[in-house]
Amino acid sequence: MNIRAAAWLTLALISVSCAMPAHAQTFLLPLDSDGSGQQSTPAAKKPTPIGTISVGYAYLWADQGGYHRNLNGWLAKPTFNLANGWAVYADASNYYGANRKGSVNAHTYTLGVSKEILPKPKLKPALFLQMGDSRNSNAGSVVNAYALLTGINVTTPLTKWVSLSIIPAEYVYTHPDGENRNSYNAKVALVFPFGKKKG
Repeated sequence: MNIRAAAWLTLALISVSCAMPAHAQTFLLPLDSDGSGQQSTPAAKKPTPIGTISVGYAYLWADQGGYHRNLNGWLAKPTFNLANGWAVYADASNYYGANRKGSVNAHTYTLGVSKEILPKPKLKPALFLQMGDSRNSNAGSVVNAYALLTGINVTTPLTKWVSLSIIPAEYVYTHPDGENRNSYNAKVALVFPFGKKKG
């Protein structure tokens, strides 16, 4: 069949299909994998979990009053998902190291809120803000202070049951004994979902 004949045949099929009732045009639909001629239905939307549990490693470049020290530790964070990419969570982060005075144990216990921004199926960035208590033990002296933390979190799925969460930059403000202190966090954690939201 030459090109001109193929073109005339195509035009004829289009003309016939336009003149036919809609219910009679099904023979022109592409066949599905089962040969039924039915259109494929969209894939079911993945259910949203009620929340997640995150556990992982935490690094803190800690302001010790005029100088900084590197502290390392761990974190645990339960999160509850809300609508439209919002979530609320509790964060317990613990750090260990030493400074000029001796050993340092730093612990932050905070509550926070986060909002996903421009999420993709394989990459979900979120901005967050959290507040709470910072407890610092240094050479036997314990000080509690107000803590404010903000930054960006990026999550990507690894498998159906676990995701990887990375906080590349988190600003930490504390105010012990009337002093303004500015520290910086970085965290990496495994995230495990739990439950399924209805609807």
